[in-house]
Amino acid sequence: MLFDNAKGQSRKLSHRQLPPPAPVLPKMEGFLPTRANATKKYKHSLIAEVNEAINQGINTTSPISVGVSKYNPAVVNEVISLLTTAGWDVTGINIDGSYSTIILS
Repeated sequence: MLFDNAKGQSRKLSHRQLPPPAPVLPKMEGFLPTRANATKKYKHSLIAEVNEAINQGINTTSPISVGVSKYNPAVVNEVISLLTTAGWDVTGINIDGSYSTIILS
């Protein structure tokens, strides 16, 4: 047979020790923000800022200006679209390709 000529002690293969299993974390739904939830909160933050500006300037004749330079241009575009759909005349001021201010009238 194959091992008829084998001489000496048989060696056992050493078993490598496996690390302990990772702990199972309890489900914390609602506690860990997903990307979608974070984006939604970010957009709602801009909407709240726009609503506040509208409330402050609602009885004035001058246009309402909202600084949006700290927001992502895609989110600003989405909010501008929402405002336009709601009947606002929205003008955006672009600086270096992204909005710095939106003006509502």
